[in-house]
This record gives sequence, structure tokens and C-alpha cells, in this order.
Amino acid sequence: MDRETDKRPNTAYLWLLGTAVAWSFSGVFTKMNSQPGFLISAVSSTVALLFYFIVIRPTIHVSRLVVAAGIASYAMSITFTYANKLTSVGSAIVLQYCSMAFVALYEAIEQRRMPPARKVLVIAMALTGMVVFFFDSLSPENVAGNLLAIISGAFFGLMFFLNAKRGSSPVTSAMISCAISVVPGIPFIPRLPQVQMHEWGLMAAGGIVCSGLANVCFSRGIVRAHPLTANLITMLEVVFAPTWAFLFFHESFGRFALLGTVLIIGSIVVNLVLEQRERETSTAPAMSEGAC
Repeated sequence: MDRETDKRPNTAYLWLLGTAVAWSFSGVFTKMNSQPGFLISAVSSTVALLFYFIVIRPTIHVSRLVVAAGIASYAMSITFTYANKLTSVGSAIVLQYCSMAFVALYEAIEQRRMPPARKVLVIAMALTGMVVFFFDSLSPENVAGNLLAIISGAFFGLMFFLNAKRGSSPVTSAMISCAISVVPGIPFIPRLPQVQMHEWGLMAAGGIVCSGLANVCFSRGIVRAHPLTANLITMLEVVFAPTWAFLFFHESFGRFALLGTVLIIGSIVVNLVLEQRERETSTAPAMSEGAC
């Protein structure tokens, strides 16, 4: 049975929506913390690992696929961090979510055929919504940062593509990514006595919410949904994140944010409707044979 049609896909959409909400708090927790990014990432990742071992207690599955997905997740995160330092936040997010195009590319290479027209339509619609949403903050002159954001998008797409495969273990891959993230924070250990109590709380919240809970939701959603669909739904992160920034920091939305939101949500709805029609079409012959 196809991965798009098994294991109650509607439940998968809710898990992926939860992933988007959890991921969206990352910017808030980071912006309220004055510590270096590598230290924040290392401490949050350590907390996330403790959360996995103490609370989730997952069954660890290690394979080349699982390790590759973990490395892709880390590479996505670190390139996106540096992209944000070298270009505008809007440009980094828009370019990173070219990941959808990379998902379609990886599938086309694996299946040795061009992606169907509906996928091209949905990707174009979603990317247009992203560009419109952040139109006021796009920064084309920062070439290095923009290039890193595209590279981050390639790894982001690879993360979805690999974790959707049979034999994957998204939670184990997330733990591998967290373990790798701890290493760059080692040189910042002498700064630990300078960390304020509320900053410890923010890093702990980031580890539990943005890594731990987010990856639990992601692992339960990605195994029940097509990787492109999963990528589209989690893209709602870019709608939630500015909302939290508005509520916590009174940052205003761009003039085109509403139109961009409509296009992004519209692309998700169009994809789900077309996916449902394909599912019904594929199951109709089987039901007819069973009735004979």
C-alpha cells in the first residue's frame, strides 16, 4: 500500500500541524536569549536528549538511512542559522522552504520520472505565498546568506524525503542531530556561569518544545503522510512564528502577509483535496474487485 494512503492520513495531518506549532516557538525562545547561538543550540539539544531518554524512552533504531536523516537534519539547522546571520530573516525562510521543490526532485530521481502536474502546481502556489508573505523583507543583495538558505532547503527536503521512507526512525534521527549539535557548543562551556536563570528556562523550553515535542509529533506524522504533504503542512510554521513575534515583541506584519497566508493555506488545501481524490481513485478498483 502507498505511504500516502495508509495509517490514517488525517491523523498524520494533525501531528504535522503540531510540529509546525512547536517549531514556530524557536524564534521566540532564541530572540529572548542573549547567549550565543551555538551555546543555545547545544544546551537545548542536551535538554532534548534528556527528554527523549527520560520521558519518551524510544526504541533506538540505527541504520544508514537513520544516520543519514540525522545528519541531514543537523546540516539543515546549522546552514539555516548562518543564513539568518548573512541575509534577512524573510529571505532565509522563503529560500529554505524551496525544500518542497527538492522533495519533488529527490522523488523524481528515485522514481526516474517527472513529478506530476499537481505537485508542480502546489509547489508553485506555496512558494508564491511564501514570497508574498515576506515580500517587504526580502533581501536579494545578500548572496552568501541566500545561497546558504537554499542549501538549507536542500537538506530540509532531504530530511523529509529520508524520514518518510520505510525503515526510517525519525526520533532516532532527531537524537543523532541533537548529539551532533552539542559538539559546537563545547567551546562555550566557560560562559555557562554567566547564563541567567530565565535564559536557562528558555533553552530548556526550546529543547523540550522545539526539539523534543516537535520531533515526536514529526515522527508520528511523517510516517503516515507523503513527504511533500508533510513539508507543506509544517510550512505553517512561517505563519505561526510571526504571530508569536507580534504577540510577544509587537513586531508588525508586512503589507502582503494576509495574501501570503491565504496562498500558503490554499496550497495545503488544494494538495489535500487532490491527494484525497487520488486516494479514492486508487481504492475504487480494489473495492470493485472485492464486490465481484
